[in-house]
Amino acid sequence: PEAVMRYETKPGEQAQADWGQVNYIENGRKKKLYFLALTLSYSREMYVEFTTRSDTKSLIKCLVHGFEHFGGIPEKVLFDRMKAVVLDVDSQKNPIWNPRFLDFALTFGFIPVLCRAYRAQTKGKVESGVKYVKRNFWPERRFRDLFDLNNQALTWCAEVGRRIHGTTNERPVDRFKDEKLNPLPRPETLLRYLTETRKVSADGFVSFNRSFYGVPWELARKEVDVVDLGLSVEVRYQDKRVALFEKAGTPGTRQSVEGQYEGAFLSAHTQEGAVRYPSAGTGGRDQAPLGVRGCSGRR
Repeated sequence: PEAVMRYETKPGEQAQADWGQVNYIENGRKKKLYFLALTLSYSREMYVEFTTRSDTKSLIKCLVHGFEHFGGIPEKVLFDRMKAVVLDVDSQKNPIWNPRFLDFALTFGFIPVLCRAYRAQTKGKVESGVKYVKRNFWPERRFRDLFDLNNQALTWCAEVGRRIHGTTNERPVDRFKDEKLNPLPRPETLLRYLTETRKVSADGFVSFNRSFYGVPWELARKEVDVVDLGLSVEVRYQDKRVALFEKAGTPGTRQSVEGQYEGAFLSAHTQEGAVRYPSAGTGGRDQAPLGVRGCSGRR
């Protein structure tokens, strides 16, 4: 067999990303989930996020959450030849990038790199990371829903970061201090890739990722922005927050906002276009969140 020389990267130079898939049984039915394993190549610090899809939109959201988790962006990110990243190659064997993904990479300022075809060794850190998740995190794993599972994954990543790594003989958390990551974009740029427009139903709910989130009744049949903050979901109308929820982990979950139908019977006397926002206790602040993960960062 051909010998392969291990390539060690410099601090901040590269991260490696790949999808994994796991199966589980719920109410006697076999189901599957996907997860993104994102590993900083120098320190071996990991970020893992489980999702119900592995499309381009899901990949971009997971990468945004991962970059925010690390507090910065590496110079390059190495990917497998997944359709979410590359559509094909031209006659010169140059990649034809997925335009939505390429826009994201250019905006965030990292260089996407493809591992060589049929040479998984070029992406060994994450390939082994996916296996590590399957062998060390997933077996016998119990979780209430996707929200709970991703919280457990974050805790596990922190624990793994405090263990001595078999290749570097150092703890990833210690090597992470030397990572030289580029700064994150401004919050409005982060939110651009986490936001989707939805129309509110007649009964005051917005559908997002197969779950339903309530908004003040005055917004029925209006368009709102739904922001995926990782562990939470924010609903905004005309650039103002109108509701904030813990992200539903089970499809079909329906959550109401406090005071959702307050004054609904007075609708005939309500000024057209007027909106009654939730009290401060339900997230009625105007400003965009500074931490898009909805948590306090890496640890």
